[in-house]
Amino acid sequence: MNDLAKNLATSDNSRNCAEPTKLPLAFTVITSSQPVRLTKIIGMNAHGGMRKETSAMLSRGQAQRVVVADLHGLKHQLEALTSAQAVTWGVTKDDTVAVCTQGDAQAQEAGAIARTRENFKFRAAPGVMMLDHDGVPDGELSPLQFRDRLIAAAPVLADAPMLWRPSASAGCVSPDSSILSGLTRHRLYIPVADAALIPEAGKALEALLWATPGAGWCDIGVAGQRLPRCLVDVSVWQPERLDFAGPSVLVDGVTRAGVEGVIYGDATAQFNLRVLIDSATPSIKKQAQAGLKAARAAVAEKCDTARRNWVADKAPALAQSRGIKLAQATNVLERAAVHQVLMGDFELTCADGQVVHVAQLLDNPHRWHNTRFADPLDPDADKRVAVARLLNGTRPDLFSHRHGGMRYELRRQSARVQLGRGMRVDSTDAVLHILRDRSELFDFGTNAIAFVADGKATPVSRDWLVDHAGRVAEFYSVKTERDEEGNVTSTREIPEDAPTYIANAILAKHGSRNFRKLTAVTTAPTLRPDGSVLDEPGHDPATGLMYVTSEAYPLTVPSAPTVEQALDALAKLWHPIRLFPFADKVAVGVTLAAMLAACLRPALPTCPATGFDAPAAGTGKTLLAKCIGALATGGDVAVLPPTNEEDECRKRLFAALRGGSKVLLWDNVREPLGNSVIDSFLTSSLFADRVLGVSENVELPNRALFLVSGNNLVLTGDTHRRILLARLDAQIETPFKREFEFDPLAEVCNNRQALVVAALTIVRAYIAAGRPKAAKGRIASFELWDDLVRQPLCWLRERMAESGRDMADLPAFVDPAESIDRAASENPETSKLAALLNAWVTTFGTTPTSPAQAIAKANELNGAHCVLFDALDEIAGQNSKLNVRILGRWLERHSGQLCTGLRLVLANKTNGLKRWTVVRTVERAATDKITATVARVAPSCEIQDGDDIVSANQLDDVEYFR
Repeated sequence: MNDLAKNLATSDNSRNCAEPTKLPLAFTVITSSQPVRLTKIIGMNAHGGMRKETSAMLSRGQAQRVVVADLHGLKHQLEALTSAQAVTWGVTKDDTVAVCTQGDAQAQEAGAIARTRENFKFRAAPGVMMLDHDGVPDGELSPLQFRDRLIAAAPVLADAPMLWRPSASAGCVSPDSSILSGLTRHRLYIPVADAALIPEAGKALEALLWATPGAGWCDIGVAGQRLPRCLVDVSVWQPERLDFAGPSVLVDGVTRAGVEGVIYGDATAQFNLRVLIDSATPSIKKQAQAGLKAARAAVAEKCDTARRNWVADKAPALAQSRGIKLAQATNVLERAAVHQVLMGDFELTCADGQVVHVAQLLDNPHRWHNTRFADPLDPDADKRVAVARLLNGTRPDLFSHRHGGMRYELRRQSARVQLGRGMRVDSTDAVLHILRDRSELFDFGTNAIAFVADGKATPVSRDWLVDHAGRVAEFYSVKTERDEEGNVTSTREIPEDAPTYIANAILAKHGSRNFRKLTAVTTAPTLRPDGSVLDEPGHDPATGLMYVTSEAYPLTVPSAPTVEQALDALAKLWHPIRLFPFADKVAVGVTLAAMLAACLRPALPTCPATGFDAPAAGTGKTLLAKCIGALATGGDVAVLPPTNEEDECRKRLFAALRGGSKVLLWDNVREPLGNSVIDSFLTSSLFADRVLGVSENVELPNRALFLVSGNNLVLTGDTHRRILLARLDAQIETPFKREFEFDPLAEVCNNRQALVVAALTIVRAYIAAGRPKAAKGRIASFELWDDLVRQPLCWLRERMAESGRDMADLPAFVDPAESIDRAASENPETSKLAALLNAWVTTFGTTPTSPAQAIAKANELNGAHCVLFDALDEIAGQNSKLNVRILGRWLERHSGQLCTGLRLVLANKTNGLKRWTVVRTVERAATDKITATVARVAPSCEIQDGDDIVSANQLDDVEYFR
């Protein structure tokens, strides 16, 4: 047996683990056309060692879905790959499709797709999990040794079928038969029953490795970085990531030996990843954290030494090339190595070898955005491993893919500000000028300053502003030395801390700071209030909207999509929520409206809330609300405990806005919901309250999406028209025991950008069609929501009926505004009013009646057995009696409100005593068979409380109201 292969395992020492399955394993083979080679060239260098030459990045090619029955088929497919081919373990929706780079708009218009997570996915179906081993610090491992160590850390993998193959550059032999690279770099391919679990299983395996002594360690980077490493590379479990499994191109007489793949276990079985996931218990995860902490501590001293040596070695050359002092160059390098902050004087190496400094990138972001660079701390390696992200709306950064991924913030060199007596105004103006130039702070609302970070706007405090000023400027004072005669003998600069008075002055300059105006922050494309598309990252001066994203090539929204594209978008939007048990078409319409509103909320001054209710717990109300919220945030949504107490309600809502919350989810509402604070919050584009500890009100923009969930929700007062209700009903006794084939929240989060674009496509298709009026009326207080959410949905519903398309993947829904009509009829206040008006008109006709008279009449007519008494008791009952004061106030609040064709009006007021009458609409009069001139009210004359009847000559005729 060849020395290189003597430690390979054979099928004789394999173990069976599972019954064979009929479902095939699916993955993708990428064939590159540009460049014509994807794998490395391996040859001999001038010193007799091995030479590696990497290929250019994949620009264009073809993706082909491949299915194999078992590990034998996988082994055959991998061995048949060419040097122009690579593999992704995620699959596309099409069996065959052209692929290109994200920036290749021309190819994408022709139907090609970019190699992104949106297009390549781990499906909930059989697939392959790849494990990549790149060595250990204490020697080299043979294939058997590697597998044994892996199983020692994760014993459940002993039953997993595996295909072993060496890395493409392993097993190389020189022309004189000397070994250039041993079989010490390994890959294991595990067939799995559910590929969608691969990322979660990868995290579990990482925890198991760190919890095992010797399976996790920290390497030391050239600049003293602590680089966590494991027995396997934990950064490879991405569906779009290329596995360069094809053969390297061998030149100069180099050959490879002992590289044939070996199968462990039952080749026809598929491993259940859930077993691996469950084996990473909380105790294991705690041990993993301790293991990582210990590994970092073990190399801390060596890392410090390596960093100091790196800085000392690089600083003189940087000082000379940039024309700065050695101390400043040292500071620049220290900040890069310790804090991952690259200052303006830091030098970067482009992919073509050109050297530029960070300030050049910041001065010309359109020139350098998405440009490839070498790793900033290790530029001698791959020159294409890092990418500059300058136009994503966030702080500019450089993201390096080396060492598992590292983000480096790009900053300008700190400006200098002199402090001294009589210089307060000048110092404040200097700092304001610096802050405006940096464009990191915004005027937010009427008097707040906001800072954008983590995709949200957060108002800043005085202490925060002091700290920030100290980071963006170097403060100093000048001390002058004089001799006895008063002559200046010397001057020297003294470093100073950022003064508090500058922060106070800036915060007090309401309206004169001249920062950019900020209305809302979005992390996905959206529309402006006029319906135009906002899909370019950055600040939009016209609207105050800020679009930030971490995507190098953000998705774009079609400006004039067709009806067919809009229907496709509706199907995509519906897919994640299709299995929720909606009670009727109204619930579906309300939910779709909520999804569109979540994507448009930054542009909507006001927006109705959405409530999800059900007859029983566990129906999915909160999960559905979180799915809607995830469209607005991109992740899970925190829940807030509900309250109906107005002061507490105001505090909670204002605190949420100050914290930058984009979604407010009041979960598990049990009491009837409705108060003036909620009403004003939902119909106001600005919301104000007093900040704790500060004696002033702060007014903030309100672009938060308000969601509510609860069992059998009841909306009271005017709140019923401000919250649209979607009812769920599983129609089973224990809905919480149901099982689903997928996680809707995970699907929304994983596909959020595409779902947002789908929602906006629907609206843009409606706008491109000329904004036809599709639904009757316009919802008051929510006019723009009606224009951009309700009308497009109702329009698309009409187009569905006309399209002749197969409706299997489309939802059936109606106008979401029908929820308002339903809520009005179910509103407790409306029910009370209807009962009172009908009892009143039956008892008193059109006779003006005071509250005291009404109560006396109700008590007279058999008390509790009287319809009038029942109606009054619902309103003014107190301690088994009817309270005349409560009744009077209630009648005043509902004066003039139309209900069941009746309206309460003030007939007269004499000596402060109000008398009321009920009048009918024309339609109600016709129903009641009342003559057109019968409805009469008493003139302004005094009527004694004891009078129950007024003679006919005391009444004036009035017309029916229409």
